[in-house]
Amino acid sequence: MSPSHPEATAQPGRGWRTFLLAALLAAGVAAPAAAPVAAPAAVAERLSWAPVEPQSPRVPALWMPVTGPLVRGFDARAGPYGPGHRGIDIAAPVGELVGAPAAGRVVFAGPVAGVTWVTLEVAPGVLVTLGPLLDPVATATRVRSKAPVGRIGPGHAATPAAPAALHLSVRVDGVYVDPLVYLVDRPRPRLVPLPAPGGLPGG
Repeated sequence: MSPSHPEATAQPGRGWRTFLLAALLAAGVAAPAAAPVAAPAAVAERLSWAPVEPQSPRVPALWMPVTGPLVRGFDARAGPYGPGHRGIDIAAPVGELVGAPAAGRVVFAGPVAGVTWVTLEVAPGVLVTLGPLLDPVATATRVRSKAPVGRIGPGHAATPAAPAALHLSVRVDGVYVDPLVYLVDRPRPRLVPLPAPGGLPGG
């Protein structure tokens, strides 16, 4: 019975290498393309909640709803229920008039967890929410840019130095984005005073 690969038997110093190379080449040509690997569920969830690109043309230019310093910025969340701050807080006294950041239609005006909020649709799929508010406009009302939508109410203290603040959030197709990207008259951040001279206690 003759061997299947005579070259490998007759020339052991060289034939086995040739046979191995041929086998590897054949395997490489015949091997099917690898199937794409699915992302883990945690990664897929995080990607689905990633913010949209800055300066999306779908979001109109927004105006500051009140005059005041920015006391808390946007902090993107790490998932649909993760911690974070889904908007910005602007310090202003209770009772101050709140203007619509852009023209739109009121799609919600009412209490959530005991605090009254107003949500405007300012473009298809683009929602702007403001609160807490007193004397809010009614649902389905169409408002012009800068028109009053209510007055700042209590219940959203930002810091001890800013006992009242207005919260402003922007959503694009259900995804929260940083409102500062779209504000044409962006506020300057405010440095909150430290509780002790020279730094934090024990620092």
